[in-house]
Amino acid sequence: MRLTKVGALAAAAVVVFAACSSSGGTAAPSGGGDTGAVPAACKDKKGTSSNEIHVYSSLPRQGSNTEQTNTLVEQIKKVVEGQKIGDFTIKYFDLDDSSAANNGDWDGAVETQNANKAAADPDAMVYIGTYNSGAAKLSIPILNNACLAMISPANTYPGLTKAVEGVTAPGEPESYYPAGYRNYARPIATDDVQGAAGAEWAKGQGKTKAYVLDDTQVYGAGLAKAWALQANKIGLEVVSPNKTSEGFDAKATDYSALAQKIKTSGADVIYIGSITGQNTGKLWKDLRAAMPDVLIMSGDGVFEKSWYEGTGTAGNGTQLTFGGIGPDQLTGDGKVWFDQYKADHNGDQPATYTAYGNAAATAALAALQKAGTNDRYEVVKALLATKDLPTVLGPLTFDENGDAIGGSISGYQVETSWPPTFQTLLTVSE
Repeated sequence: MRLTKVGALAAAAVVVFAACSSSGGTAAPSGGGDTGAVPAACKDKKGTSSNEIHVYSSLPRQGSNTEQTNTLVEQIKKVVEGQKIGDFTIKYFDLDDSSAANNGDWDGAVETQNANKAAADPDAMVYIGTYNSGAAKLSIPILNNACLAMISPANTYPGLTKAVEGVTAPGEPESYYPAGYRNYARPIATDDVQGAAGAEWAKGQGKTKAYVLDDTQVYGAGLAKAWALQANKIGLEVVSPNKTSEGFDAKATDYSALAQKIKTSGADVIYIGSITGQNTGKLWKDLRAAMPDVLIMSGDGVFEKSWYEGTGTAGNGTQLTFGGIGPDQLTGDGKVWFDQYKADHNGDQPATYTAYGNAAATAALAALQKAGTNDRYEVVKALLATKDLPTVLGPLTFDENGDAIGGSISGYQVETSWPPTFQTLLTVSE
């Protein structure tokens, strides 16, 4: 894999990347290798209503992610609610997959309930979610067995759609598609790409030794492993145990000992794969107290105002990657959308995933329009066959795995306030 850093303010256009590694073994319907035969799970899956089609979303609607998910729901509702598909009108259902018992973060039991609820509704045709990759691991198999199309605006763990050596687990992605076909797609880049881009960015800044941490969740561990894997390849020495990512205890009350261990290692860059709710405020504060000048880098799991509110000044200087185009870097129709969003929201700019929520909803609507029926398999086929669909991100096409073809990785830096400042586009090619 070769990565090239594009000049910070010179990059104005979307730059294409090719996926690092792709492995499937599970047939995808139309557009990804349609065999012509209807999977057994998809037989007799027509809705029962004569005038309604249902679209569900499942996202954490409380806790630290609400800055993102409030805007996702707003965009989904704006795109699909009340739209006509022949004699049918789309009715949208906003489900919450978080729980107070889990401090407002996604809860596996709740996500499982949500997926089962949608699967059991015969008029459900599309499931938009999840926000967290760990939640998607639970819902994809349920929806696959129910022949229900699923599209996520934010899942970035590569193992949901493809195998990446050194990053994904054995049996992935086939284990998520028990019915033997694909029903899942996403417009966002995967973390093998984002992690590699981040490692290249650090190396390009002259960093020589890296300590890599993760929150032990699916997203955080996958992203951190991908970062470490690429760092090892390009000669950026990984000094954390076994030259890979080390999990940190998100329930710890103090990270001073961990910070001293990292300081002793001689690391000049710390990479952290995590979501905001995993005690990141305390982690950053303790690391920064021990190493005030070390570069800390992380991914889009903490690209949230709530993360910065938790870290305070300890977050200053942090470099963040986002597995797509930042909203302030969109061009064409995306720039028109961005400006309108700000006008409609008192000058506030959208959160990083907001445009991806719009694009996911646009793809869902287009699939329903193309299918023109309340037959789940026709909708699945139409979604996976998405090609050159106009969206606020630009033309959207899914490959045989359900991953978006083309895109960019954005690099930002937190200065002394939120939001962070755009630095560069990082492109990835084979």
